[in-house]
Amino acid sequence: MKPVRHSGIAILSALLIVFLQPGFSQEIVTSEEVNRGDDLERGKLASTYREFFKWKEYDSALESWKVLFNEYPASSEKLYVDGVAMYRHFIKETPEGQARIARIDTLMLIYDQRMRYFEGEGNIQGRKGIDLLRYRSNDPEKVEEAYEMLQKSLEIEGSKSRAPVMLNYISAGLLLHRADLIDNIQVLEDYFMVSGLVDQLEGSSTRQERTRASLDEMILKEDILSCVGLDLYFGTRFERNNEDPDLLEKMIHYYTSARCKQSDLYVAASEKLFELGPNSDLAHELAVLFIGRNDLKKAALYLNMAVVDDKLPNETRAEWFYELSIVSLAKGDYCEAISFAREAKAFKNDYGKAYMALGDAFIACRKQLGDEFQQDCAYWAAADMFQAAARVDPSLAQESSQKLDLCAANYPGKEDIFFQDLQVGKSFLVGGCIQENTTVRSRD
Repeated sequence: MKPVRHSGIAILSALLIVFLQPGFSQEIVTSEEVNRGDDLERGKLASTYREFFKWKEYDSALESWKVLFNEYPASSEKLYVDGVAMYRHFIKETPEGQARIARIDTLMLIYDQRMRYFEGEGNIQGRKGIDLLRYRSNDPEKVEEAYEMLQKSLEIEGSKSRAPVMLNYISAGLLLHRADLIDNIQVLEDYFMVSGLVDQLEGSSTRQERTRASLDEMILKEDILSCVGLDLYFGTRFERNNEDPDLLEKMIHYYTSARCKQSDLYVAASEKLFELGPNSDLAHELAVLFIGRNDLKKAALYLNMAVVDDKLPNETRAEWFYELSIVSLAKGDYCEAISFAREAKAFKNDYGKAYMALGDAFIACRKQLGDEFQQDCAYWAAADMFQAAARVDPSLAQESSQKLDLCAANYPGKEDIFFQDLQVGKSFLVGGCIQENTTVRSRD
């Protein structure tokens, strides 16, 4: 829910406090009276306060400044910029209490009067909200007022909004959330709105990255951008409008940022986006997702769709075929695993992992080859692949050596080879879906 706007009573009370301070006129200045009087007098006043202001002698500058503020309010916008600087100094020097609050109220009045006589409401509302939040963040009602000022600024300025306004708006929202004045849904709505503005920020990408990182850090610290929170926010929206690519992309972005890729809603949004616009990258992302969920059937489905993209670089296609081989092996589809591993090394002939996968698949499918001798022959073909893997990729040497030892322990014995009318060192074709020419070897 949005914070309830207060009546004008609090604001009027603040103005009364300000106008009753020594040095401020208690008369209402009408539009006809603005900038009345002698231009020479006005110039003297401006010159006096600015000279003191330049040397940061704010107490001495204040008297002339107040006269200009009350009697010549439209004389110069610089009057208000300087006034803000002076009152920030006075507030800093004043201890907690009514005197400090009165000076904060005066600072707010400076912003209000600047808006009355000069343009730039969006910019001024943002500055006013930041200062109110800075000095009155311990008062929920004032935080609520600052939140509304900052919100107004963002509405007016849009993509031209300054990063401090965005960050303070979220900060105010989080303070209100802690005070139970707004709920998680509202905080998330604010966060998503501001994130959209960050995407449109003019200037360098570094500026965008810094602002986004600060926003994310604020939200993550409060545990607002949690998987449960995202599910609550996007659940009904997805049900009502799951054909909207913008919504689906937003969901994927924020679930990814929050590391909630295992959420059912994230999966549903990703599959729906793929359905609306199939592409190889998203297919691969879904495959990886389903591997993580141990849904190997769906993982294989999406990997099969990913590798058919004609525009894929050969190296990427090789890696994805290798992944498809591993998934097929895990599913028990050994012949498919062999086929996919061969595809992987065809697109990248020095791809050691593809050779390793092929050797593993040869061993896994040996039960399909007939009698025990025929099954043991699969180890010859597998050994060839493990040797090739170490040859093209030396980093696999240790793993290859271990698997070669396993193969050697399972080779047929010399006697068995003799009775098959075979000779050690001669060529042999391993059958089934292996279909690999290899060399006869003995374990003894």
